[in-house]
Amino acid sequence: MKRIILTRTLVGVAAIVAIQFAAKPAIAETPGKADYDQNCASCHGTDGKGNGSALYTIPGVHPPDLTLLSKNNGGTFPREDVTNAVDGRKKIPSHERLNMPFWGVTMQSEGKEFTPESEAKVKQRIADLVSYIESLQQK
Repeated sequence: MKRIILTRTLVGVAAIVAIQFAAKPAIAETPGKADYDQNCASCHGTDGKGNGSALYTIPGVHPPDLTLLSKNNGGTFPREDVTNAVDGRKKIPSHERLNMPFWGVTMQSEGKEFTPESEAKVKQRIADLVSYIESLQQK
């Protein structure tokens, strides 16, 4: 009798778990999304539309709508431009650029800054972040 009750309980729990997963499709947590959520969403918004919570705390910050990058570039995602903008080290910064962190510097491994190992990790993180931004593009 105890075995039947235990089996029914396990089947019931399994059914509840299955319903939970079926009701809410899983969103893949990619390294790029994790970095975006942690480092970019406060300004650019969780949806990439430039409406993050920092707009209410940092005067003069007007981040672009990242979902329109392809649309504003003739339908092609400007990967190199976005990579350079995220990294921040390619051009002498304007005053406007100083509103956005230089992730190519900020993401360096502490104590190993600008070593080949740290640079490789930074480049990979930026590439993953740019791929995530590409996934936000309006169709």
